[in-house]
Amino acid sequence: MTIQDIKRYTKMIIDAAKKMGFTVQRYDAYSTNSVYLKLDYGVSNSIRISDHKGKKHLSYRFNLLTNLDKGYVSNGEHLRNYYSPADFEKLLHDIQVNRDNLISRYGEVGYKNFMNKNKFENANKKGFWSQAKLV
Repeated sequence: MTIQDIKRYTKMIIDAAKKMGFTVQRYDAYSTNSVYLKLDYGVSNSIRISDHKGKKHLSYRFNLLTNLDKGYVSNGEHLRNYYSPADFEKLLHDIQVNRDNLISRYGEVGYKNFMNKNKFENANKKGFWSQAKLV
């Protein structure tokens, strides 16, 4: 798969997430073909779309890897879901269920408060937060 595939999947995820009502931030890596999407200012975690294994110290909850044949779940310090291109619909389902679970736990007002807190506390942080674009 190529960088074009990563861009295509990225667009498809963004379009679907926005239809589901997510606020989406996007960051394109400089040194790799990876694209990072933060959902609802990180409250609903992040998605990494890439063609290679990620760095160990960075734990993205949702990972779509274009070079993966079969999806799997990793239970390390943080739960990580890995999806192959064939698992695309499952990825979309899982991000929706994840958000629904968070809203059930914290309530809609609490969830929105977490979003606002993340947005304002992280707005000027280096890296993703200062360089990502709202899409």
